[in-house]
Amino acid sequence: MIRKTQLLVLIQLVVVLLIWPTQGATATIPEAKPDKGLVVFYRPRKMTGAAISVNVHHADGVVGTLRNGTVLRRYLEPGQHQFWSEVISQDSIMINVEPGKVYFVRGETTMGVMVARPKFTQVDDATGRAAVGNL
Repeated sequence: MIRKTQLLVLIQLVVVLLIWPTQGATATIPEAKPDKGLVVFYRPRKMTGAAISVNVHHADGVVGTLRNGTVLRRYLEPGQHQFWSEVISQDSIMINVEPGKVYFVRGETTMGVMVARPKFTQVDDATGRAAVGNL
C-alpha cells in the first residue's frame, strides 16, 4: 500500500517531468543588427523553482515567458530600456542598449517566505553565451 508521502513524491516527480523542457538543439544567439541592440534573457535549468514561470515585461509589451531552461530575445532601439517581472514580488532591470551590441540577462527565481520571487541579473558576454549554449 502506498503511503501519503510516497504518493506526494510520485506526484511531484510526474509534475517535474511534465514541465521540464525537452532536450533540443543548442540555443543559438543571433547577431545584433547594426542599428539595434539585442537583449537575450535566459533561465538556467534548475530543479528549484522549475514549476514557476516568469513573464518578462517591457514598455512595448510582454517580451515572453521565461520558463526553466528557456531563452527570450528582443531587438531594441538604442537607449534606456527597463524590463520587469512580477509574480508576487517584482524585480526589474535597466539596460542602456547601444546599436550592434548583445546584452545577456539571467533570469532566476529565488524562494521568498511563501512564494518564489523573480530575479534578473545582467551578465557579461562570455558568461551569457556559455550559459545559453548549454541550454
